[in-house]
Amino acid sequence: MEKLWQKFKDEDFVILAVDLRERKKEVSSFMKENGYTFPVLLDSRGEVANTYRITSIPTTYLLDPEGRVVGKALGARNWASQDAFKLIEHFLSKPT
Repeated sequence: MEKLWQKFKDEDFVILAVDLRERKKEVSSFMKENGYTFPVLLDSRGEVANTYRITSIPTTYLLDPEGRVVGKALGARNWASQDAFKLIEHFLSKPT
């Protein structure tokens, strides 16, 4: 996800990781140790997980600029792959 973030962060693109029920200190330490720079939302009470019906971790949602879900992926993905880059480029090239 970091490579995806670095490639597209200066475009109309945002990654927002959501951490489920962990303390801020643990999450901050994990992000720093792994060199991750994308933003993280702390879902300490599981409200986001309930709203989006998260049943497995990780779960990825792709949202358009209006906040509509345009894609969903369950499980780990290689977000640094050319296929992932092409997918994001496709969404970024669509008129809003």
